[in-house]
Amino acid sequence: MRKWLKDLRGERVAFTGGAWIPRLELFREVRRKGGISSTVTAATVLVKGTSLTWKYGDHGIKERQAAKLVRHGTSISLVHESEFRKLVEGGKPARVADRIAGEPVEWLEQVTKRKFEQAANIKGPLDREHTALGRVEQGYLRGELFDGGDQATCSLCRRRLPIELLVAAHVKQRKVCSRRERLDVPNVVFGVCLLGCDALYERGLVAVDERGYILSSTVQSSPDLRAVIRRFQKKKCKAWNEARAKYFNWHLTSRFQGTMTIV
Repeated sequence: MRKWLKDLRGERVAFTGGAWIPRLELFREVRRKGGISSTVTAATVLVKGTSLTWKYGDHGIKERQAAKLVRHGTSISLVHESEFRKLVEGGKPARVADRIAGEPVEWLEQVTKRKFEQAANIKGPLDREHTALGRVEQGYLRGELFDGGDQATCSLCRRRLPIELLVAAHVKQRKVCSRRERLDVPNVVFGVCLLGCDALYERGLVAVDERGYILSSTVQSSPDLRAVIRRFQKKKCKAWNEARAKYFNWHLTSRFQGTMTIV
């Protein structure tokens, strides 16, 4: 992904939200500087202004559409209106946003297997959102798990959600995986949601037994936490299979905070 937008010549520019000047004047400024006014489906640049009524909380339909296009291989740079104004009025480079529709751009872009393998060579933990290699690795893993879809099902709670609310989580903690295990993409990762399941699994408050049933920690003193993890009662993990079993077993014996009985 590019970091800066330095010139509008040849760029196809679309807008979402309000700006410091009316939309028609923005279109004229784009054309005056050699750019082309565009719809988001054909744009190379999407300028994001402000709105009190974004459909998705902090972004709107056009930005959601741009994220989908990037996920399918289109190159679109999101630029905030304040940065775009610097370029238009002062000729200064505009910083390209590192997120589109709430997701790091690297999570959206199609990552080559070679780039993923370079990231997989790094031992220990990789922050999947805040480090460059972590975002590259997560982008590749998400592509493999979610296959370019807009929604997917959490392997633990089984809620079907927009994929920006899911992550590709390591079944066996990444920092203790060998390189061979880190490259075992079909089996060492599974999709879990950010609405609690990722944190519960990471902290060993839930685990998966040798038959694929979800176990719930029995050592928690908080009634509210017990109520949260009780929702997994008698459920099977959607991602469990024989190939993943050894990784789930590592988590069960090394991270789980509780007795190994089906709830």
